[in-house]
Amino acid sequence: MDLFGKKRHQERISELEGMLQDLTREKEELKHTLEKREERLKKITSAYQETRRALKEAELRLRGTPERSSDETPEAPGVQKLAPRIMKRLLRRLDNIESPEEDILSEYRTPGGNLEGAPEAILPRSLKTLASERGISLLSLPDVFTLIIVPPLPFVSEGVTMGRRFDLSPIQEIVDTPVLLISAHAGDSMIMVSLGADQIESFEIVRTPVKEKHSKGGWSQRRFERLREEDIRRHGEHLRERVECAVERYAPLVKYVAVSGEPDLIRYVNQCFSLPVIRARLGKHDERNPEKTLEELYTYTLFRM
Repeated sequence: MDLFGKKRHQERISELEGMLQDLTREKEELKHTLEKREERLKKITSAYQETRRALKEAELRLRGTPERSSDETPEAPGVQKLAPRIMKRLLRRLDNIESPEEDILSEYRTPGGNLEGAPEAILPRSLKTLASERGISLLSLPDVFTLIIVPPLPFVSEGVTMGRRFDLSPIQEIVDTPVLLISAHAGDSMIMVSLGADQIESFEIVRTPVKEKHSKGGWSQRRFERLREEDIRRHGEHLRERVECAVERYAPLVKYVAVSGEPDLIRYVNQCFSLPVIRARLGKHDERNPEKTLEELYTYTLFRM
């Protein structure tokens, strides 16, 4: 006989103790989840700061870069050029960013494509029509930063992903793409084969005599110009012969042919290729420093918001 309800009180105490244990366990789980989120936030913040530093370094380097030739189109305000080594460092830092909300956007468009489908919260409408003959990419960590990147070589496929991390493989693949480059200039051209942004397989300087431009008027100038045109024709034909040899040797290796320089000379070699040809806007090559031309060839264009 339970006159004072002892058994009932004990059952209630056991029930409350069980509830307390459940709440304590739930509290610990929530605490652990919160700690993990805080840790991820710290990692994102750190990676973001590293990325900002990398972009700042690139901007400072850009300010110290001498002007390029008139062969290159002018750049819009807010646009930066990133050399391959700087781009690789930026990619490593971007690769360290992780979002538990799985809201990191990576979008890639092939040549001629634009970013029309990007959310307006990420990309203003005025920028959605941006397009490039090499394709364009959009990388965004919402409320933190958005980058538009134009590659030095074309993207070969399109895609949009939203996840915990950036999809950087299309950008990284370009750095390792072999290219045959022809830098065509009157009397002094260069043929280079690269295995990627870090390695020159071969380069050859092609020289023939070409008269300098003549500024005097009259019959003398017309005669001089005819002679110069003949010199350029001979140089173009000789360049074509050397390019055909390079194509025969390296066609199984390279993925693209890049041409830069004077249009009157480029037309001599345009029919030499079965590979995709891209127009590269590079400064005149320096045979003493072919690595500089290699760096220009694999330089990315970046727009930061």
